[in-house]
Parts: sequence; C-alpha cells; structure tokens
Amino acid sequence: MAKDFDVIVFGATGFTGVLVARYLLQEQESAVGAPNAIKWALAGRNNAKLDIVKEELKLKVPSVDPAVIDAIPVVIADSSNEAQLVEMVKKTKVVLTVVGPYQLYGEPLVKACAENGVHYCDLTGETLWVERMVLKYEEAAKKSGAIIVNCCGFESVPSDMTTFLLVDNVKKNKKSGTSEVSVCFTGLKGTASGGTFASVIAMIETSTASELARMRNPFFLTDKKTQEQKKAAGLAGPNTSSMGIKYEKDLGRWSSFFVGGNVNAAMVHRSNYLQKNSYGDKFVYRERMAIGGYFAQLLTTISIALGGFFLYFSLTRALAKRILPKPGQGPSEEVMTNGKFIAKGVAYDDSGKLAARSTTVGSGDPGYSMTSKVITQTAFCLAKGELASAAVKKGGFFTPASAFGLVLAKRLNDKKIMSFDVQSV
Repeated sequence: MAKDFDVIVFGATGFTGVLVARYLLQEQESAVGAPNAIKWALAGRNNAKLDIVKEELKLKVPSVDPAVIDAIPVVIADSSNEAQLVEMVKKTKVVLTVVGPYQLYGEPLVKACAENGVHYCDLTGETLWVERMVLKYEEAAKKSGAIIVNCCGFESVPSDMTTFLLVDNVKKNKKSGTSEVSVCFTGLKGTASGGTFASVIAMIETSTASELARMRNPFFLTDKKTQEQKKAAGLAGPNTSSMGIKYEKDLGRWSSFFVGGNVNAAMVHRSNYLQKNSYGDKFVYRERMAIGGYFAQLLTTISIALGGFFLYFSLTRALAKRILPKPGQGPSEEVMTNGKFIAKGVAYDDSGKLAARSTTVGSGDPGYSMTSKVITQTAFCLAKGELASAAVKKGGFFTPASAFGLVLAKRLNDKKIMSFDVQSV
C-alpha cells in the first residue's frame, strides 16, 4: 500500500523539531519540488502550534518561498493518544521522533510503529527505556518488519560509528578482531539541551537504585547469556565509567569520566552483539573526556560528582529543575553554528597491540544543529532502504552502526556533518 509520506517529523513544534524542519527544507534530498525528493510532513498536537512553526521557518529559511512553507503537510497526533498515533504512522514509511523524555512519552509511538511495520528513529539516550522497549516490542517489530533505531544523535552516533570504522579498519588491514576501542572526546563546544537534563531527571525519578547501578555494566543491552559470558571473562565491569583520572598513553592525554560514556558504551556493545560479536569475542569499549590537562580533568570530575549529587536527591533536584534549561529551550544561532566536537580513538588487535587510530569531528553544536542533521540522515537511510545488511530488512531493534554501517558514515561525511579519519598503525 502506497504511503502519503516517506518521513513524518513527530515533535515538530519543539526546538529540535524546528531544526529538523529547517534542515529538511534546505537539504537537496528533501527540498520541496526537487526531483525524487523525500516526501515529508510535520506532526504535533495541534494546528495552531504547527502554524507558528511555519512562521518561524519563513524567518529562519528565507531562501525558501513562503508559499512552499505554508504548503508543508501537517499531521495532528498526541503522544498519549494511541488512535492518533496509529493513524499517523500508517501514513508514512518512517517516523522521526524528537519527543522526549522518551521514558515518559515514547512508548506508545514505539508500539504503534512496531505493530504496524513502520520504521522509527529517535534521539533517546535513555538506555533503561531502550531495554524495556526491546523486551516488549521486538517480536512485534520482527513480525511486522519495522526497523526501530534508537540513539540517533550525539548519543550515540559518533561513538557507535567511530568504533564500527576502527573495527573495520583492523579487520581489513590487520586481519584481526579487536580487543579494545578507546575513544576520548578531546574537544567539545556546545550546550547541553534542556531535553537532555529532563531525560536524566526522569530516569532518576523513575528508576530504582539497582537499575541505575546496572547501567554501569556496558553489556546490559545484550542478552543474559552474553552478559554472563562477559562477566565470566572478566569483561563486564564498569570499564567506561570510572570516576578516576588516568593518563591515556596512546593518546598522550589525561582523561576523566565522560557523562555520556555509559550510554555510548551500552550502545556500542549492543552493536557488537547484534552483529554476532563481529568486533571480537573479547571486545571492550572505553569512552572518556580528555579536554585539558590533569587539573582540568580534576575539575571536571568534581563538577560531575557534584552535579550527580544535586540531581540524585529530591530536595536538591527540585532546585536544579528551576535553574536548568527546560525542554524546548535551546542556544543562539551563533552558538549552534560555532559548536563542534572532536573525538580521538584508538583500537587494539586481538593480541592487545595498537592497530588503528581515528579522529572524528562533528560540525555544529553537538546537541542541537549537528544532532538534528544526523537523525535526519538516519531517517533518509530508513526511507530509502539504505541498510547495512539484508538481516536488518527483517525488522527489529537496532543501533545506528548495526542498522546502517558504512552507509551512514559515508552520508555524514559527504554531507559534511561528521568526518571520520581512520588510519592503520
């Protein structure tokens, strides 16, 4: 049955949703009127707010005829209205959703897509929620052929794709599996989003202490058998989440805890699991922050520890809610344009010998302008069937690397969204 649209942007009235719409208007593949262009629509809870978005688009994208913007199709759907969600997903090949926190608002849409064979991509970094969605809806997704891809933004595409490319390099040039990939963020210019803070707070408020502790196991998004095997092999400790400061010999830098490290480690190890341990049976992933020298790392560690303390306890968390950015709020155009990240990676072969190095650079504020472009490119991959393997076409829950592989890396590089430089050592 023919679909009305290739992609529907759900949550189009939020800050990130508007950024996605701006990109869709300017990107050649989705520009209105372009040959064989991606057909897309904006979705939100009411027409009035969607009309406001269109007026904002006219100001932000003056190169596009206002009449073209007025004609952008809209779909009305509320994240709590299952009937509206089902009606919406049946109109499209792909739903790109930026409505978070996902653990509060995301499940009904996942259910609708999984049960109706509609592909899905999101920006969640809420791995406990991802785990629950896999357990509840993977069989439905496989039965319907729906491809569900989580963590398609700054969490966790840079880490996931960098690791995929390093492992691929070691495999091709050293004829070896990979025992370890270590990624350090050596440059980070941008702002944490209100949505990110809201997701962290929601996770703390809806999770038990044991669940939060379990997130430190980098293999917790694999199956129980794999987790037991990794534990028996001595690989299942919190290898990415140590609060200690250490010297990264092969990078020549001091490093400390990186806030997104637990999320990204879980997704990277899930990528390996979904690809049948193709990275290596003893593969482990580490991710750290390495901006500045020893004292900078000490200050970072203290700041993160204090931040975690304030968010964990209800009284201080209530204060934090009042002063932190709110969902839907975002930085200035200047901040978004000038933002970037740099991540340095190293990979070790099966014998533990240094085998490859990488530099990954992202253009634009990582949490906003870059992320909005990255998730749009993943939606294009889903809409066009640009997948890593025939197995993905059967449906289920995937990571960016396991769903798209080299295809997504090439897209991001060609579009100058993210560059990957991987060199054999």
